[in-house]
Amino acid sequence: MNKDNLATLRASVLADAKAGRFCRMFDTLDNLVAAKPVWADRCRNLRTQYDALCSYALDGAPDPARSRMRADIAAEAVELADNALHASRIADSPQLYYSKLRYEQLQPESLEELMTRFRDYNSTLSLALLSGSSDAKTAAGESVRLLSEALATRIFNRIWTNPAMSREDFDAAEAFLNDDAVPESTKEQVVWALMLGGTEYFQQSRLTVLGRLYSRASRPRVRLAALMAFLILLWNHRTVPAGMKLTGTIDVMRGRNSWASDVRTVAMELVRTRDTERISQKLKSELFPAMMKLRPGLEKLGDLSKEMDMADFEANPEWEELLDKSGLTDKLKELSELQSEGADLMMATFSPLKNFPFFNEVSNWFLPYNADRTEVAPMLKGNLATVGELIASSPALCDSDKYSMILSLDRIPAMQRNMFAEQIKAHDINAAEMRAGSTDVSDAAGVAIVRVLVQNLYRFFKLFRRKSEFTDPFATTPDLSSLAVLGDVLGDADNLRLVAEFYFKRGYYAEAAGHFNTLLAREPENSQLLQKAGYCSAATGDLQKAVELYSRAEYYVPDSLWTLRKLASTYRLLGDYKKALEYYRKVEAARPDDLNVAYYIGHCLLETGDYEGALKKYFKVEYLEPSAGKSWRPIAWCSFLSGDYARSKNYYDKILASSPTASDYLNAGHLAMAESRFRDAVELYGSSLSSAGREDFERMFEADVPALLKAGVDPVMIEIVADKVN
Repeated sequence: MNKDNLATLRASVLADAKAGRFCRMFDTLDNLVAAKPVWADRCRNLRTQYDALCSYALDGAPDPARSRMRADIAAEAVELADNALHASRIADSPQLYYSKLRYEQLQPESLEELMTRFRDYNSTLSLALLSGSSDAKTAAGESVRLLSEALATRIFNRIWTNPAMSREDFDAAEAFLNDDAVPESTKEQVVWALMLGGTEYFQQSRLTVLGRLYSRASRPRVRLAALMAFLILLWNHRTVPAGMKLTGTIDVMRGRNSWASDVRTVAMELVRTRDTERISQKLKSELFPAMMKLRPGLEKLGDLSKEMDMADFEANPEWEELLDKSGLTDKLKELSELQSEGADLMMATFSPLKNFPFFNEVSNWFLPYNADRTEVAPMLKGNLATVGELIASSPALCDSDKYSMILSLDRIPAMQRNMFAEQIKAHDINAAEMRAGSTDVSDAAGVAIVRVLVQNLYRFFKLFRRKSEFTDPFATTPDLSSLAVLGDVLGDADNLRLVAEFYFKRGYYAEAAGHFNTLLAREPENSQLLQKAGYCSAATGDLQKAVELYSRAEYYVPDSLWTLRKLASTYRLLGDYKKALEYYRKVEAARPDDLNVAYYIGHCLLETGDYEGALKKYFKVEYLEPSAGKSWRPIAWCSFLSGDYARSKNYYDKILASSPTASDYLNAGHLAMAESRFRDAVELYGSSLSSAGREDFERMFEADVPALLKAGVDPVMIEIVADKVN
């Protein structure tokens, strides 16, 4: 059986498990595992368990755990199918995962033996450091450190690449994670190895180990790393039924006092990653180019080669004016606000610095920063020591970015190095001030730690040179509130509202709509929820749904001008101009001097054929706001439709003398046709064609043919003129 067929069968097993079609699931699974007797035995045992469960159920025996037992059987079946699929790829897959696996399979040591050797090397190194022995700095000491680091990498790779870890392997991993003598940084790498190995292939035991570690870990970083790894795996395998093993593990985790706050913190920081790509693009496409364009202007106003204090820069009114005119001030203000809310602004800055050989090793992406690491320690000497200390202590940088910066130090000229140091120092002062002034109780749950962990993880899945070989949990935003097993923590109204508002504020309306609709199911009379859900529906193109939601909001708060405006504009977009006019009239009654309302009432009257009524509104806008020229186009077109060609020509002459568009040339051409100025029409249509392009011009022209015929233009002349336009 080829690998494509195996993948199809695995997908069938998952689909049947989720749908509860267990008999068909077992028939498919039999084909998948037939080649390996131990798996075939496990499959038979699962089928036997299911048959017994069904027998008791059909006899009418009560069993409150029946649904969870079925979920357990389904989960084990999916795990077995994954084992079979994985085994089929070991021999010849070119992926890095399988290359590492094949190497580890050739090595004689068990996982427990690797961990024992690591403890020995680490103990030797620790004793040397505690004794103050210079051996820790000698070639022999460096050799021990190198061996220790190499073993940590092999432990990571062994756990990462083995989806069918034995009970003995898991016992060894748990003992290693519980050993106080093992460095926290190595424990954290084991956590991420457990997660990474479980992202593509489902294995409940990985979740069990991570859950137990979370429930008993004493150090906050390892505790939160274990929880995040656990939740990422839950998200990746959200289609696999949650059985008693998994729910039992979650019950144990709930025993920790910080469970609810920890889960909410991790969930919110994962949601925030939705904004990272947008911010990175904004920096690359808007801020960085704008700064480069601004540099010549700044150089004219002062010598940028000299070191300047930021206060001096801000105090110079000419520089401030230049920033304002360029739009940089607003961009910087927006980014500052995003940063204060926890947005990741460093992704764009450090993404080009992930090409060092250090980042070719998967385990290094998950390594907490350590200045003694052999790749970076030699660089942190002499005049770089202070810069290194500053980088190491910076809470603004995640571990991955710290390694990037240290590794790039020897390539950066001294002046830029000092500038880096000043920027980091200033950033850290600002961050410290924000933390000091924060009233967010979630800070106590480790927001800063979780943020660093999320950034490390996000950078790996987005920037690793072979990232396409991994199942990216950030391909869709990990929205943990949608997981039923976390409903008691994340399903409350406050949390759902927090996530919904985050999406809404940043313009992710599809995601926001889902959360607002969930909240509306609980609070159907909440007018604010109805308004925002309606706005999301309109923004995603579902105008009928938007009208329905806005109408419900109007029922509960009939005097809301915001709702009335939205109903008017949505009906207008739907082409129901009579209903739109009805709502614009209501707004007009409350805001008689609102020119925008008058303008759109004119549009609705125009579309319903009331040209005189429309012109009255347009003239009102022109009279009260003559300098804007906003009403010229509708007055010109409305006059044309009503047969007042002299007035129409007067306004089109104004329009064509200012900043005409392709549509303006087209409409002026229509007027020329109606007045039998056919050569003028050919010229005007030609200008429209040049501006719009052939396809758009022909589409617009065809749509307006009925208006030409209504104006009495000879159909033959329409064809002749159109034919002469080129």
